[in-house]
Amino acid sequence: MDKGFAKWWFERVEPFRDVAPEKLAMERAAVARMQEFNRNYVEFLQTSVMPAIGELVKVLNTHKIVHRVSTWGNQLSLRVHLAYRWGELVIAQTHEDAVTFDHNIVTEGEKRGDDASDQHTHPYDLRDPLPGSLAWQEIQFFMGRLAQDLTALEEEEGPPGN
Repeated sequence: MDKGFAKWWFERVEPFRDVAPEKLAMERAAVARMQEFNRNYVEFLQTSVMPAIGELVKVLNTHKIVHRVSTWGNQLSLRVHLAYRWGELVIAQTHEDAVTFDHNIVTEGEKRGDDASDQHTHPYDLRDPLPGSLAWQEIQFFMGRLAQDLTALEEEEGPPGN
């Protein structure tokens, strides 16, 4: 660390370093609760989400549907690519006490930046363990929306460029 910066920083921070015991107790309690939420999230991922995504990937592979599953940080993403549309389901612990399913369906425009996006977010409380069926319910909601959006096009509308 740069010595000049460190000296400047410590001169300003040291007078405020004494923290009231009550404030520290509240912080410790919040960390303990967060660990419980984290355990609930990990259990939900391991027992519900990962098996459901694994089964879905097998089905998508069987039917030669282009897709990608990726992870980044504490989120898992499933992206399904179709001719001029793609959908993405993102599952993440977006707050310390909530798991969120973000459903994004994007129709590609003719030019870059013309894309239209339809989004839904479903948050669930991690204070209690989540039922395993919730993962399948959210996956089916996502896949259903993706399929409905494909067939809901007006008759004269088609893929960009047609």
